[in-house]
This record gives sequence, C-alpha cells and structure tokens, in this order.
Amino acid sequence: MMTTILAFAILCATTLLVLRNLRTVAHDTYEAVASAAVRLRHSSKPGAKLAFLTLWVLIFGLSYFL
Repeated sequence: MMTTILAFAILCATTLLVLRNLRTVAHDTYEAVASAAVRLRHSSKPGAKLAFLTLWVLIFGLSYFL
C-alpha cells in the first residue's frame, strides 16, 4: 500500500513539473526532433535509424498509455 502511494505521489509530482514547464518542454522537444530529422536526412543509413526511432517511440508510447 505504501509503495502504491509513493508511486502515485511521484507520478503526480512529475506530471505537475512537466505541466508547469510545458512551454519549455515543447520547445526542447521541437529542437530535438528537428535536429534528429536533419541528422537522419544526412546519414548513410536512414532506414536503420528510422526503425530504431520507431522502436523507441513504440516502447515509450506503450509504457505510457498501457
């Protein structure tokens, strides 16, 4: 029971921190995605890197939404 309460408190605190700094988080995310897109465009193996990116998005998406 105590572990559940602690986990829920950490989840709530993290969510509040992200929502409080949502503009900064969105700007940093945009910069990271734009930079990754430029590097992907100029790399020699875009298919492999795109597959690796898709894998990570899938892992984080499923862990967050399930």
